[in-house]
Amino acid sequence: MAAHGLKAEDFNFSGSQISADEKTKAQKIIDAALKLPDNRQCADCTSMGPRWASVNLGIFMCLECSGIHRRLGVHISKVKSVNLDGWKIKWAQWMKDNGNKKSNEYWQSNTPRNWKFPDPPNTNSAALEDFIRAKYERKEWIHIGPPRAIKADAGSETKAKQEEEDRKLAVKLQQQLNVEPSRAIAAPAAVKPAPAPAAPAPKAPATVDLLGDIFSEPATHAPPAGGGGGGG
Repeated sequence: MAAHGLKAEDFNFSGSQISADEKTKAQKIIDAALKLPDNRQCADCTSMGPRWASVNLGIFMCLECSGIHRRLGVHISKVKSVNLDGWKIKWAQWMKDNGNKKSNEYWQSNTPRNWKFPDPPNTNSAALEDFIRAKYERKEWIHIGPPRAIKADAGSETKAKQEEEDRKLAVKLQQQLNVEPSRAIAAPAAVKPAPAPAAPAPKAPATVDLLGDIFSEPATHAPPAGGGGGGG
């Protein structure tokens, strides 16, 4: 999910100089965001009172999930404590503008019906990590394209047809997402090389000509000029 108005380099924590005044203002924004109902529990499990955040993903999470996010790598998730680390105002505002609800609408958009999300008391760490990797690393359930509303009174046939169309569109767009950026732009069609000229027929061996001379009709020899011999 792209950050509206922010670029990748805006989430670079190294060398970030944050004044005391900015930290104070940013902390107030973070505290306000944490009071929103959707941010009162971890974005990836049901643990209450999240104290960690993935800044670039715009989510709040629990301690256990934050450890898994760190293992994903900073190219996927940039983790910060909501109160132990210094925050820039633009990071805090990004968190408030997005948060768990909006982020999960993107990352968990296509989870199967009756999907059971991880429940820490009943989910082991390995299963929780697999869920988080499927969600953010493998992007198995991301939202693709604008949502398509289905009328409540639509017949089952109409629903089935639309769901099939959505499935095909999702597969097509997912394939496009998996194309490497450097290959995303189609290369011009290669010019088909002209066929190589046919090799000349091999010259018949000399023996064939000789055999032809042997079996050909004998040549008719003209009599020598002025050659009539008289008897004498």
